[in-house]
Amino acid sequence: MLTGWATERARGGWRNALGAVFVWALLLSGIGAVYLHRAELSEVARAVRDDMGLGLPETVVGEGGEVAVTRRYDGTFLVPAKVNDREVRFLFDTGASSVVLSAETAEALGFKLETLSFRIPVSTANGRGLAAPITLERLAVGPIQVRRLPALVARPGMLEGNLLGQTFLERLDSYEVRGKRLVMRAARS
Repeated sequence: MLTGWATERARGGWRNALGAVFVWALLLSGIGAVYLHRAELSEVARAVRDDMGLGLPETVVGEGGEVAVTRRYDGTFLVPAKVNDREVRFLFDTGASSVVLSAETAEALGFKLETLSFRIPVSTANGRGLAAPITLERLAVGPIQVRRLPALVARPGMLEGNLLGQTFLERLDSYEVRGKRLVMRAARS
């Protein structure tokens, strides 16, 4: 196929033949570059997918109630969970003293913002503000389940995502970062 195409181009003169050689050299160079940088391109694709919300980082459930979450391209851990059987994503945050829901997530879970009392002072990366105390009936990360969990709801516009903070983390047996994985273990009963 390649020789037939090159022969056809050569009939049109040396300029056409040279153009054909250039196109093929460029095409093969591009394929080679993609092959050589496939690992980096895979990371970029994963980062774009995560940013666009097209998928979650890999989550693996191990033996004995162990859950491992893969680190995102930006160094954070986005933990898929269920709050009262509804899927919610949380940013793993050891610096957050509580589990904190954004106002949008709280509304999606059925909390009515107008009935909440925003009276708890909090400090975030966006500054200081007030949050409302709530109780989550059930928060589950894989097989790890916590019932009657104290949490906070941030005022509208105060928080973009949800934080998986200490009120959840302190109920685990342990959590640690191993390389690119966050490993959480359920508390022993």
